[in-house]
Amino acid sequence: MDNIKNVPKMSTKTIAIIIGILVIVVALIVIFSNKDDGAQTPETSQTGTEQQPTNGQPGQQATNTPAAPVSPADSAMATQELKEARVVVPGANPISKDNVVLTQTGEVAQNNLIPMSPGAPQQTAPVSKDQIPSSAVKLDVSAAGFSPKEFTVKPGAPVTLSVSSIDTSTHVFMFDEFGLSAVAIGVGPGETRAITFNAPTKAGDYTFRCDVPGHGGRGEVGKMIVK
Repeated sequence: MDNIKNVPKMSTKTIAIIIGILVIVVALIVIFSNKDDGAQTPETSQTGTEQQPTNGQPGQQATNTPAAPVSPADSAMATQELKEARVVVPGANPISKDNVVLTQTGEVAQNNLIPMSPGAPQQTAPVSKDQIPSSAVKLDVSAAGFSPKEFTVKPGAPVTLSVSSIDTSTHVFMFDEFGLSAVAIGVGPGETRAITFNAPTKAGDYTFRCDVPGHGGRGEVGKMIVK
């Protein structure tokens, strides 16, 4: 009892200060608690759901925009063009009524692709020489070179070209021009194959060669003249 009596009594002012400090501490706790609840991590959206990975490239803003589908009108137009197209040699690319060489899906064939890639003019399977019409350009190739060594076509016109190996060697016809990289024909001994493509629109001389190592050096070269 004597110890209790000796405990110093706090003044009203001291009690008020303590209560004020407690109120401030509680207020700060509430403020920081609400701030943490409202924060979002990079992996969550405003709804709290996890964001899905996007298809963007590193260093670029990614998007989830889907590729635009081919419209029914475009598909129908391609189908109609193929119906109206003509094929000069069996297995060659079709030519539209507007003299544009098409792929088998109705798209414009591109001359500057890798040979035999889907969008490029396609060489045919082996055919007989009598399947090549007189309107086509016909080349024979052997160790003596190409015959004829040059031919002439009109700018932008569709061209059907056949190459026949008339010796016991394999030959690969290719242009030197990068823009005609897809126009290539490979033939085995005694074979004939063909390809249909649109000639360049720019007039000039476009050289070609046999791409088999050593064949160009021995004279298997020529040129296509566009004029």
